[in-house]
Amino acid sequence: MIDTQTLIDCTGAARADAERYVLHLADGMNRFGIHSDNAVAAFLGQLTIESDALAKVEEGLYYTTAARLREVFPSLFVQGGYRAEDYVRIPKSLSALRYKGFHGRGLIQLTWEDAYIAAGRAMGVNYRDNPELLLQPQHAALSACWFFADFKGCLPAAERGDVYEITGRVNGPKRLKLAERKAATARAYKVLTK
Repeated sequence: MIDTQTLIDCTGAARADAERYVLHLADGMNRFGIHSDNAVAAFLGQLTIESDALAKVEEGLYYTTAARLREVFPSLFVQGGYRAEDYVRIPKSLSALRYKGFHGRGLIQLTWEDAYIAAGRAMGVNYRDNPELLLQPQHAALSACWFFADFKGCLPAAERGDVYEITGRVNGPKRLKLAERKAATARAYKVLTK
């Protein structure tokens, strides 16, 4: 079982954040079979990047300029015909437009309605109608463990140490921050195996 100091050492999290999540993560890792050093390191490597070292449990949709919205969401605001100016500093409206309200929440950003429904079935909780539950420590942690192990099926790749494949499964084909994910996974593995 992971403890607070190990979680801090693996992720670089602030002590208060590690304390907030450690028991829920330990429960989730046990529940969803994230046991081996390779699997735990791979999971924590992704978690570190997705949650900004356990500091963030919700996708940031607060944009201060229309230009940045066009850059991040060109399919909506360049090709799609929506006016970016109408969504500046209005995250709730942007979430409704882009994700139908199911934007990234949890320690690994659970996104899209189908993922909310599937997570809810797995956990016996109605996340579809209560998405804000994913901002609470227990649900943020358990949903991340489920997402990694079951929904995205990352455990075989984790056992092989294949951060490239895991990042594609977790983050999508662009594999954003791949180098950082590799470094975070290596750091966690070093801590876990010392």
